[in-house]
Amino acid sequence: MLSRSLTAAVWTPSGRGAVATIRVQGDLTELSEGIADVFHAASGRSLAEMPQQRIHFGRWGRDAAEDVVVCVTNSKTCEIHCHGGDAAVSRILSDLESVGCVVTEWYWQLETERGVSEYEHAYALSQATTLRAAAWIAVQVGRMERAIAELTELVASGQREVAAARANEMLAWENFGRHLTRPWEVVLAGRPNVGKSSLINALVGFERSIVFDEPGTTRDVVTANTVLDGWAIRLSDTAGQRGSARDLEAAGITRAREAFAMADVRLLLIDVSQPPHADDWQLLAEWPDAIVIAHKVDLSDIWGEVLPTNAIRVSSLQRTGLKELSSVIVARLVPKLPPEEAVIPLTDRQRCELMTYC
Repeated sequence: MLSRSLTAAVWTPSGRGAVATIRVQGDLTELSEGIADVFHAASGRSLAEMPQQRIHFGRWGRDAAEDVVVCVTNSKTCEIHCHGGDAAVSRILSDLESVGCVVTEWYWQLETERGVSEYEHAYALSQATTLRAAAWIAVQVGRMERAIAELTELVASGQREVAAARANEMLAWENFGRHLTRPWEVVLAGRPNVGKSSLINALVGFERSIVFDEPGTTRDVVTANTVLDGWAIRLSDTAGQRGSARDLEAAGITRAREAFAMADVRLLLIDVSQPPHADDWQLLAEWPDAIVIAHKVDLSDIWGEVLPTNAIRVSSLQRTGLKELSSVIVARLVPKLPPEEAVIPLTDRQRCELMTYC
């Protein structure tokens, strides 16, 4: 059995990729002895005898062996490259674990090898929601580490107020940084049958939501992901809200209201082809910060002059008004971009550390 000092982790995405990479870190001499009966290099050399930074072809397994390529990258790290399917990866990890190697995640290995700052940056980059988000994360490498060092020096020299001001400048971008690795939440609300599902389908571009000409069809929160202007958005289609709902529908409305309250941006739909209803006015009064959408403008406009002046006129059927609506949503979510040199907190740990200087 190997000691618990050896770790193994998959460094490639899961799925059916052509090649998967498993990285093993620790005492390679001990690893070489432990896997002697499952790994056989074509050269006849053991792992411990292999020169660094050289590629070695071999076979892995006792029965029905897998083709693998092994490379010793440094004195404490080797990489095993195998078929990208889950079966091959699981088999090799199982063999490593059976001789005492600890199977872990790639980012824990990175933190052990290079420290928490590089780990956090690499992990955030791996979680980037879009290419635009990834570009903002990529330029942050090393910035937070240097910023924290500067704040520490300021406090040590008695400039606590200056340090607090600079920390607050960075924290001003915490919400922006948080949504580089998770979608913005955009939630739709309105009376039953105002066309929330149809609007989500129009924005996303495919039939994701339930669309049926019957009030109360959507009884739970249904989500769909899309990208607007390079930013990841999660659209949530909620139960139609009306005062006369009962039982199951009422439970769906409760969940809808909770989702609406927690949203980054709220979209409130009005069906202009139907006369104004008391529930419409109640929703408009209750959510004054919502983006109001005058929906179904391809039909006769019954609302006329009583329609809120800030309402965006949209027809999901004819796909009109969608570009303007998308622009308004993005402007509400990201009203201002950080300066190119800004230090943006990407993790909860970074945000908490900055708060200690405030």
